[in-house]
Amino acid sequence: MKKKTIKAEMWDKVQYIFKNYYDGMMHCAFEYKGRVDEAVMRKAIKQVVDKIDVLHSSFVANPVNPYWTVNYDYTDADVLTVIEDDDFVSQIQKILTRRIDCRGKLQFEFTLLHGNNRSLLCFLINHMCFDGRDFISFGKTICETYNGLKADPDYKAKVKTGSRSAKQVYRDLPPELAKKAKLLYKNVSRTNIKLKFPFEPDKDTDKSHIMKVELEAEALEKAKKRGKLSGYTVNDIYLAAFFRAIVRYFKGVDGKTPTEITSMLDLRRYLNGNDTEGFTNLTSYMPCKLTEGAGESFAETLERVKAALKPHKENNLLGLAGLPLMAFAFQAFPFAISQLAVKIGYTNPLVGMSNIGIIKSENIDLVDAPAINAFMTGTVKYKPYMQVACTTFKGVATFTISERCSDKDLVLMKEFLEYMTGLIRDYGEEKI
Repeated sequence: MKKKTIKAEMWDKVQYIFKNYYDGMMHCAFEYKGRVDEAVMRKAIKQVVDKIDVLHSSFVANPVNPYWTVNYDYTDADVLTVIEDDDFVSQIQKILTRRIDCRGKLQFEFTLLHGNNRSLLCFLINHMCFDGRDFISFGKTICETYNGLKADPDYKAKVKTGSRSAKQVYRDLPPELAKKAKLLYKNVSRTNIKLKFPFEPDKDTDKSHIMKVELEAEALEKAKKRGKLSGYTVNDIYLAAFFRAIVRYFKGVDGKTPTEITSMLDLRRYLNGNDTEGFTNLTSYMPCKLTEGAGESFAETLERVKAALKPHKENNLLGLAGLPLMAFAFQAFPFAISQLAVKIGYTNPLVGMSNIGIIKSENIDLVDAPAINAFMTGTVKYKPYMQVACTTFKGVATFTISERCSDKDLVLMKEFLEYMTGLIRDYGEEKI
């Protein structure tokens, strides 16, 4: 019998092409008070995964037209690994820094840890399957299914299973705007600013790490309130702190050095209901370029960030530039050639930020085990690329840098994140 196949969508291909820049995995950990029912969790994961074909498929990098081959020969045992170990910190590093082969049978790994009347649910997802916004949605769907099964063993998971096409971004735009958007061939990824994190040049001892620092809820709330009074968003504040950390830690950079941070942008803003039809990638880039430098103080940096982002925020087609160019490359050439075109035409950001968003407690709480902590990260970057990612849970912001690097690099990255979060804290306390 002929196997079912799925068309590889635009961002599936882009994530595959960029595999030499990062590990291509998304990482998540939900911590619970009490012991999660592993049998029910296994059943919940299986039900949800069964309905998302790309998660149980193998990627075929056909030189003409790549695709996914759907696999059905997996069992309940395959979808969840259970471990008895209360050392959650070391297990997070061990489990979440693994890499899934896109050619394999499954594009995810779930691990459930038990210890000290707590449970930790860790999962890896191949970024080719979907982005951070759908990563949050996926976690919510798993937990909803678990709770449904706890109440009724015959419960059936409710999972969105529609189109994964990036073209749906134009679906709900007014016709004239959609027409204009489809002609935005300008490549926004190119930049003449090449600042790099001061990693050690030697890569022989590099390992994948997830470095994370938390900003307590009270400190974040104070920063948000002060920012709101002055017309700054929380993202403005995060970027300002990031730029100040660059000035402090990047070699040869001062307040007058042109600097740039590229943020990931969720394009679901253009869809009615702010959601895609199926689990997919629908993202773009938003560069924040400070051509005159970050300035000499946090207040100055914050004002420059606001000014730099103003044109973007006023752009009713923000993030849509360059997508037609990328789509054209994949349509006009065989995949083997379009890979080269994308690598030449598109620049992977050297310095990036991804505010993945808020993980709501009510979306991941289990009926028999309330969530007490949660965070998600983007991919593990490879030198010289780096990215700061952030998620918020119960008001606590978790900032992470996921990187393949040396132990010495790791120490510096921790200092970098602690300095960033310290600035946000000081801003809320009106110390800067």
